[in-house]
Amino acid sequence: MKICAIILSAGESKRFKSSIPKFMHNLSGLPIVDYNINLLKKIKKITKFEIISNKENLNYFQDKGYSPFKQNPVDGTGGAVRQFYKKNNKYDYYLVMLSDTPVFDYKVISDFLNKSVKTNSDISVLSQNISNPKGYGRLILNNKKLVRIIEENDCDNIQKKINLVNTGIFMISKRAISNINLIKKNPNKKEYYITDLIDICNNKNLNLTTIVNSGVPIQGINSVKELNDLEILSQNYIKNKLMESGVRIYQPETVYIENDVSIEKGVVIEPNVVIRRGVKIKKDTIVKSFSYLEDCRIGKNCSIGPFARVRPSSDLQDQIKIGNFVEIKKSKLSTGVKINHLSYIGDTVVGKNSNIGAGTITCNYDGRNKLSCLIGDNCFIGSNSSIIAPVKIGSSAYVAAGSVITKNISKGYFAISRPKQKNIKNKIK
Repeated sequence: MKICAIILSAGESKRFKSSIPKFMHNLSGLPIVDYNINLLKKIKKITKFEIISNKENLNYFQDKGYSPFKQNPVDGTGGAVRQFYKKNNKYDYYLVMLSDTPVFDYKVISDFLNKSVKTNSDISVLSQNISNPKGYGRLILNNKKLVRIIEENDCDNIQKKINLVNTGIFMISKRAISNINLIKKNPNKKEYYITDLIDICNNKNLNLTTIVNSGVPIQGINSVKELNDLEILSQNYIKNKLMESGVRIYQPETVYIENDVSIEKGVVIEPNVVIRRGVKIKKDTIVKSFSYLEDCRIGKNCSIGPFARVRPSSDLQDQIKIGNFVEIKKSKLSTGVKINHLSYIGDTVVGKNSNIGAGTITCNYDGRNKLSCLIGDNCFIGSNSSIIAPVKIGSSAYVAAGSVITKNISKGYFAISRPKQKNIKNKIK
C-alpha cells in the first residue's frame, strides 16, 4: 500500500498581516511548517511526502533541501490537490495536512492513518470538538455518517453552533480523489475547496468517516493573536512531557522551553527561565530563576543561576556552579569549576576545580579576532581580574585580585599585576 502525504503551503496569509507567510513564523523554536514535516518523517508507513508551495515561497523550501510542488494558479486547497493529483496519481491513499496547522504529537496522525485504512474509508476527516468553533469548518453528520463539511463563511446560524470542527487533515483513497475534478469554485472566494469533495463522494455513496481527535488539541492560525494562543498550547505540550519524565518545573507558566532540548529526570527548573534549542541538561541539575540557556551542554549536579546566561557551544561538565550575572560563551568548564558571580568567560577552557572570582573577565576579542584562553586545574583567579587572550594559566596557579594578566603563568606560580599604590595626603580642606 502506497501512501503519499501532502502539506498544503501555497496560501498567501492575507489575514495574518505579516510581511512573511504565517507558516514561517517560529513556534517554540521551530518554524510552524517544520512540525508537520518532522512528524511525517517519523511515520514509516508513508511512502512519500510532498510540500505544495506557491511561486513566492519556493526558495524557502528549496533552501531547506526540499523540492516542492508549485501550485499555479493558486486557487484554493481543492485546486492544490487537483493539480498535484494530475501528476501524481499512483498512490493508494493521500494524507492531506496544512502548513499552518501544526500537530505536536505524531501519534495523533499515526493513529488517524491506521484507523482510516483499517475502516476502509474513502475519505476520513480528523475532527475535534471545541468550545469556540469560530473560524473552523463544521462537520455535518447524518446518523453518525459524515455527509458534508461547511466552511465558516457558508454556515447558517444553526450550523455555526456545531462544535465538531474540521482540523484540515484528510485521508483520501485513490477512488475518492479521482473525483477531484468535479469540485467547482466557491462563488464567494473564487477558489476550489477540498472540503467540497466530501459532498461529491457522499453523493456517490463512498465510505466517508470522521475520527475525533482525543489527543493533544490541533489548532490552526489566522492571526498573531491565534499564534500566541498556539504558543501556549505548544509550551504546555513540551513542559508536560518533561514533567512526566521527572523534570520539576516551578510555575511552568513562567518558563519558556523550546523544541529540541534534552533534560534528564531530577532536573529542577525555577520560575522565569528560558531554555532554547540545542540545550542538554543532565540529571539532578538546578537551573535557578531568570537564567537563559541556548545550544549548550550542562552536566550532572550543576547549579546554574540565578540570572546566569550560558551561550551556544558552551560545555559545562559535572558539579559546576554558575552564579548570578555570570555569562559563559563558547567555553568548556571542567568538573567542579565555580564561578559564583559577575563574570564573563568566553572562548576559554577552565580545568577541574578551579575557582573564578567575582568580576573576572576573559578579554577574548581584539577588535578583529576571537582569541582563546586556557586555565588549568585547581586554579584560583582573584576578583576583578582581566585575562587578556591568548593566555595560558598553568594548573594550581594563583592570580591576585585586581590583576590584568597578559602573559602565560606557569604551573603553581603566583601572578600579580597592579599599579603601585600611592597614598597622598589630602590637602583640600
